[in-house]
Amino acid sequence: MEQLPSARESTPAKSNHGIVYFSAAGSTRQLAQAIEQQLMALGCRVWSVDLSQGRAAVKNRGRAEGGEPCCLWVGSPVYCDHALPLVEEWLGRLSPAENSWAVPFVTWGGVSSGLALPELAGVLQEQGYGVLGAAKILAVHSSMWGAEQPLAGEHPDRADQEMLVRLVNGVVDKLDKGHGDTLDLFCLDYLSPQGSQAAATKSLAAAKAARPQPVPDPALCSGCGFCGEVCPVQAITLENGPQIGPECILCMQCVRYCPEQAFPFDHLGVAAYIRELAGNSDEAKESRIFL
Repeated sequence: MEQLPSARESTPAKSNHGIVYFSAAGSTRQLAQAIEQQLMALGCRVWSVDLSQGRAAVKNRGRAEGGEPCCLWVGSPVYCDHALPLVEEWLGRLSPAENSWAVPFVTWGGVSSGLALPELAGVLQEQGYGVLGAAKILAVHSSMWGAEQPLAGEHPDRADQEMLVRLVNGVVDKLDKGHGDTLDLFCLDYLSPQGSQAAATKSLAAAKAARPQPVPDPALCSGCGFCGEVCPVQAITLENGPQIGPECILCMQCVRYCPEQAFPFDHLGVAAYIRELAGNSDEAKESRIFL
């Protein structure tokens, strides 16, 4: 059996937790680190896997070394109203869990959190995990880095961090009491019927088909390769200049961090489009936890 990543020991240990997440722009990583910090403060054992660091092949069976039950925290940014496909693909490789638990969490940029959270919870439940809690946390919209007032620009803030602490405390308390009260997943059906219908029509694949991938201006591109270094899915090769492959998730980190600003990007047009989408969404622009 493939072993799990080593747990970081704390004494006395209350329970074993794994944190698996993807973070292109850093907000989901920030939440994962806050969750880990609070779990450690409570004396729990914690291991983590950052799928944006090239370790997507890591598999776990939802249990700690020695056969102890595990609580799996799964985090994803919301892309096109869903969790990233690579996170769902990772979950699809999990062996069915027995006597194990899970907590999905997502970050969203103030347009719509879509169906990402209930879909993650549903996949985990299908894999045999009891869902103990969940969270959707506002985070600055990752495509508005050039805007003067980006959507959710102040998030995650102190109140968001305090929500996460309450979530962690509540989950650990459930595990300590031994009954593992699970969520009624109907509580994650928080979108309006119109919002749910709109979210169901969207996908990352459709977005990629509708818009061209970033292409650098050869007159500006120096061939330094930094775009490939910051790509969280290793989608960029450097043969005859940067070439972006099908793994691209349109996170735009190559555009954002190009030292030559070689990738054309209409900051004003993108910001206006995102604000229009947010205005058409009736979802309350707030973070929420579910316990």
